[in-house]
Amino acid sequence: MAVPNVTIGEQIIVHLSQYVRWQDDFVCPPGMSQGGIAGSLGISRAHAAIELRRAMDAGRVTVRIAHVTGAPTRRKVYQLTPRGRSIADSVRGRALAVTMDLFLPGGERETMEGRRALETLRRHGIPEGRAVLLLLTRDRIDVEKAARHRLAEKGRASASAEALVADAFRRAFVRPVAWQFEVVLGPPHAPPFPAAA
Repeated sequence: MAVPNVTIGEQIIVHLSQYVRWQDDFVCPPGMSQGGIAGSLGISRAHAAIELRRAMDAGRVTVRIAHVTGAPTRRKVYQLTPRGRSIADSVRGRALAVTMDLFLPGGERETMEGRRALETLRRHGIPEGRAVLLLLTRDRIDVEKAARHRLAEKGRASASAEALVADAFRRAFVRPVAWQFEVVLGPPHAPPFPAAA
């Protein structure tokens, strides 16, 4: 694998550049929040917070409070300043200048220049920000695997509110009490106690 020539700060800027059209909306996508940024880039929330603070101090990112789709309360969402947008454009320009080996879903390998590789990745459902980062951090890209990664990420993010509440209920009430039933009654597969003679 190639040595990543994109810093985490630049990765965050490129990630946020996907959400420019929602910057002034009342309800924002989860990818604009700290948790969404961390999840998309595969870093911890703490690392994302440190890098976002650096970007804010440098004047690349601003923060505001907004409703986030799927979140019960308003949260901090991050958006690019004009300076941040120019950095995102320069990183995108670097991605367009590379030549990349792509392994297409049919099993064929094709070497493409940056613009064509970016278009191919977009055609297979990979968001532009993720495609730019893949072009800059990989020696070769398996398009099918990258698209599956996107679908898995989308599936995690789109859990219904009912499923989230049910999971929280199980964690809070069912799991802590379940062990007590095993202590009193025995494991579910144990035979019943023999009757006293």
